[in-house]
Amino acid sequence: MNRGPIRFAVLLLFVAAGALAFRLPRLELRPMHHDEANQAVKTGNLLDKGYYRYDPIEHHGPTLYYLTLPTLRIGGAPTFAASEEIHFRIVPVIFGVGLVLLLGLASDGLGRAGALFAGVLTAISPAMVYYSRYYIQETLLVFFTFAALVAAWRYTRTKSIGWALASGAAFGLMHATKETCVIAAAAMVAGLIVAVRWRRRVDGVPIAIRPFLKPIPLAGALVVCLGLSILFFSSFGTHADGPLDSVRTYWTYLNRAGGEAREEHVQSWDYYLKMLSYWRSGDGPVWSEGLIVGLAVLGFFAAFKRRGLGEADPSLARCLAVYTLVMTAVYCAIPYKTPWSMLGFLHGMILLAGYGVAAFLQGLRSPAVRGLVALGLVAAAGHLGWQAYRANYQMYADTANPYVYAHSAVEVKEFAEKIEGIAKVHPDVYNMVVLVVSRDTWPLPWYLRRFPQTGYFSAELPEDPDAPILVVDLAFANRLLEVQRDTYHWERFKLRPGVTLWLWVQQDLWKTYQGQKVGITPHSR
Repeated sequence: MNRGPIRFAVLLLFVAAGALAFRLPRLELRPMHHDEANQAVKTGNLLDKGYYRYDPIEHHGPTLYYLTLPTLRIGGAPTFAASEEIHFRIVPVIFGVGLVLLLGLASDGLGRAGALFAGVLTAISPAMVYYSRYYIQETLLVFFTFAALVAAWRYTRTKSIGWALASGAAFGLMHATKETCVIAAAAMVAGLIVAVRWRRRVDGVPIAIRPFLKPIPLAGALVVCLGLSILFFSSFGTHADGPLDSVRTYWTYLNRAGGEAREEHVQSWDYYLKMLSYWRSGDGPVWSEGLIVGLAVLGFFAAFKRRGLGEADPSLARCLAVYTLVMTAVYCAIPYKTPWSMLGFLHGMILLAGYGVAAFLQGLRSPAVRGLVALGLVAAAGHLGWQAYRANYQMYADTANPYVYAHSAVEVKEFAEKIEGIAKVHPDVYNMVVLVVSRDTWPLPWYLRRFPQTGYFSAELPEDPDAPILVVDLAFANRLLEVQRDTYHWERFKLRPGVTLWLWVQQDLWKTYQGQKVGITPHSR
């Protein structure tokens, strides 16, 4: 009896459990990023009102919102006001762990050793862990992209219509998740073309393409792909313009990719590569995922030299090598950059690193040397794991962390706790009126989700700004100081880097709140 597959399955499940252990704890720890808050509010509208309309100018595809509904309902959050961070962030956690489990379906192409090592790197990569706890679309996009690759690979092995349909479904979900899926799709096509031509012309192995081009499986895959995309973009048949808007949006993204973006998002071509290889901010600690990058380079050359691949499939290795190279080149060339956008090609590097470590170890003749190198790799992997822990549980909102990008300050959570405490001593409790007067408000709509009487004003103060609580920016704070200095308690708090807001609380309400904090009520004085 061949126990290899069983042993591999057990080890892969163990690695997946480790990935879950890195991602799941204390999901409420980090304050909500303004992008996360924006996504959560859109999901809240879907939950409370059954309303979603795709916006071709901002935001991304609808899968994140619809796939969050089950976690809200299972988690006991019948309304947006009743929800917590875990109901939202658990979704990317699930898909982040799913990336490890998908390796089981590609082990015959990656090789079992390579697949296991790729699983370990997926589980402990600081970037992969950090953004698997981030309520944005990127982790879902990486999962659906890998699912499309894996299903297509299985179709080439089995010619089964089921795998063709699965690949079509994954491509449809890619498109319904984020517009940048077209980059990954183009990179896959480039990888396929190079892998086939290399196999024919360099290896001298004829490959017949026609057996894979069966009309029924391919037509079925196309129907499933388009059907799922249209279903999500049309808000399940309630928004006819959604699918067309999903095509119109590419004009916006072409302009953004060409540099028509806010200046703070425009970075040099090597921004991602420096972040992965060596990154340090001021006197902060050094960060590096150089282990992944170095092993990916080894895997790239091993794929084309075909040395040390063992049981791995050289054609899949070459396809992944070209796919990763194209993805990396395109994302480096686009001026508009955000750290989470690198997850797609970073995952490709991780898959190549699986080939790289297997080829490197097989190339060592001496068992003693091989053992020493293996110990070195374990130590280096341990360092990656330590960085992942530091990024997610110690420096989760620290600007010395490279994955912290325009992030909300920890003071925002203190602000939210203060507002909750004040509401408990106000007669209207959560129906207390809150006025927010600022051009920068996110992520406040998340933290004020339980206050339905919240009003947002960006241009000017309302005619009667006399409310129990006011949240204002500097310009409006100076105006309030002129007219209402004595009737309000006020204090500053940092929203995110470069953005400071002022919290104003009516004096009587503030005194009652302060008395409640020390166990004194107006009736006990």
